[in-house]
Amino acid sequence: MTSPLRLVLLALTLLLAAPSLAEAACENPRAATARFLDNLQVDQDQPSIAIQCFDWSGGPTSKQDRTKLARELKAVLDGRGLYVDYMAIPDAPGHTDSTTGLAKTALFSSLPEVFLVKEGDRWLFSRATVAAVPDLLEATYTLPLHRIAQRLPAVFHAEVLGVETWRLLGLVLLVVLGVFVSRMLEIGSSAILRRAVSRFFESWNEEFVNAIVRRGSWIVTAGIVAILLPNLGLPVRLNQFLYLVARMVASVASVLIALSVVDLLADALDRRADATETRMDDQLIPLLRRAAKMVVIAIGTLFVLQNLSVDVSSLLGSLAIGGLAFSLAAKDTLANLFGSVTIFTDKPFQIGDWVIVDGVEGSVEEVGFRSTRIRTFHDSQVTLPNSTVANATIDNMGRRRYRRFKVVLGLTYDTTAEQMEAFIAGVRASIEANEFTRKDNFEVAFNGMGAHSLDVLVYCFFATDAWSNELRGKQQMMLEWMRVAREVGVEFAFPTQTLHLEGT
Repeated sequence: MTSPLRLVLLALTLLLAAPSLAEAACENPRAATARFLDNLQVDQDQPSIAIQCFDWSGGPTSKQDRTKLARELKAVLDGRGLYVDYMAIPDAPGHTDSTTGLAKTALFSSLPEVFLVKEGDRWLFSRATVAAVPDLLEATYTLPLHRIAQRLPAVFHAEVLGVETWRLLGLVLLVVLGVFVSRMLEIGSSAILRRAVSRFFESWNEEFVNAIVRRGSWIVTAGIVAILLPNLGLPVRLNQFLYLVARMVASVASVLIALSVVDLLADALDRRADATETRMDDQLIPLLRRAAKMVVIAIGTLFVLQNLSVDVSSLLGSLAIGGLAFSLAAKDTLANLFGSVTIFTDKPFQIGDWVIVDGVEGSVEEVGFRSTRIRTFHDSQVTLPNSTVANATIDNMGRRRYRRFKVVLGLTYDTTAEQMEAFIAGVRASIEANEFTRKDNFEVAFNGMGAHSLDVLVYCFFATDAWSNELRGKQQMMLEWMRVAREVGVEFAFPTQTLHLEGT
């Protein structure tokens, strides 16, 4: 049997060893944090151990008040969905902060008020943290739902999957409240947004405005849920998941709003482009829209990942190395991209222009970021890289102010001088009477005596930008020349040979 004296000695030994055990348990930030949280769990509630790794030099002094403050700190972490990953906390006794060089570490970058410092050989939750807990608790729990819940019937305290029923019902009501408030704001802000847009654009697509307002309401709903969620006192893991969903909804909605703004601006610019004579801007605006959307999606993806607590800086570093390799492998693509910039800047042609580029003749059908498509007069489509187009000699037939027409009319050698003069006068009159010809610059002259004809040079221009009008003008003139030849009594010559036979 154990004697009373031995029991007394054992109790004194444990009492004297308790401080040293506490010191060993607070030897590094990870151990101190684990001692605090592990001993405030439902299945392991030992507050006298949980409060050992705190700097109580600034108060409170009583064990009861210290226990209350430690529980409040845990409630702050749980309410904000800040689940502590022990493996992410340093376990080195000599740890120092990489930024300040001090022996301190914060549990979460989003909650810098809560941090541990090294005091002697022990790591403790700092005196500043202890002082900040009441304010953090008040900022986290803004509604007295726990007091209201205490008055509810027992059925509301029954647990479903480890969560009290009233908390789950409160979550449903919170979402409904968020949707209701956002809907009211959606109705009110819709008219305000339309008035703001009308200051910059005379007309716009209502669909894009409605999309901006609708997606803005998603952000409002997510914000209301995130602000009021801690008051329900849900488990930290569930809170963490719900905060993640709220951040994802808000960030995705922000990206979609940016895309809708791009669509709204592009649509308004497209309407203005329709009123201009040039057709290149009709092609440029869709390209700018696609480029702007690509930029928004790229930045938005990083924004969403950052809100999902993904380390974006390391991802950007990997992308930078991959981007260098990609740029080396895609130098031709980059050359085509800069070629497209040159085309849109210099504007050597417009959509629909008749051009001759690098031996390809046809009508410009589309200008993209990588290539230009030309519809040939055989109705085939030729695709030219923009780098080739930018460096090639471009003969823009569509920008001709006048279309030249040059032909030599051969009359037979039995034509008299009088008939020649009458014929030339008739040809000149036909040019002056034609609706498509340029009247201030043309030539009609007896220009040569060929091997089998008397040659009359006709040199004139058609003042039209349409090939069909040019053909009509030519046809009208040549028919008139045939009538003039018949009236004057001359004939058009064609190659002939005269044979002289000598008798033997």
